[in-house]
Amino acid sequence: MKLIESPLALSDALLIAKGRHRACYQHPKHPELCIKVHLDPYDDLETIREVRYFKWLHRRKVNLKGIADYRGKYPTTLGMGYVYELVRDYDGQVSKTLDHYLKNFELTEPRINALTSAYQEFKQTFQRHYISMMNLKAYNIVYKRESESYGRFYLIDNLGSANLLPLSYFFKSIATRMLQRKFMRFESLVRERYHFSINS
Repeated sequence: MKLIESPLALSDALLIAKGRHRACYQHPKHPELCIKVHLDPYDDLETIREVRYFKWLHRRKVNLKGIADYRGKYPTTLGMGYVYELVRDYDGQVSKTLDHYLKNFELTEPRINALTSAYQEFKQTFQRHYISMMNLKAYNIVYKRESESYGRFYLIDNLGSANLLPLSYFFKSIATRMLQRKFMRFESLVRERYHFSINS
């Protein structure tokens, strides 16, 4: 006999952030996890693509350093929930997005070296392991403070490829060219929008 799973209760008090398609909530039972639910239950193509790619990475035991990992799905009171690692700073606070730091110069200025170093490490990790992703955005990357002077970047959204046949999953040369374009475009966007050189 199959046990019926009781939906996890999600409320506004647990809301971390809300985007155009999904809302992210603190897991009510596990503080190290978060749950993403769709605002429109029929608008789930992005999540399906992302989950498939995570499963592909897991099967191949790819190093997921720098990525908020996928942990499975579970029903919630707001629909099906997709469970991910919740990135937190050394003091327990939920890590803030790069967008948050770049919009607040008083936060950026004392961390310029730490932010640029974290970006280089993040970029090298993705290139070394040929990780596919959609367009990089400053609000899809969080800066995890591991101390007052050191941190790492984590991608929390937009993993995988939207192509029907994602050749970048199977051919390193294609993945390399794709990543070069994505990072160049992201660096240009940061310069134009935030007047900050993340690649210095």
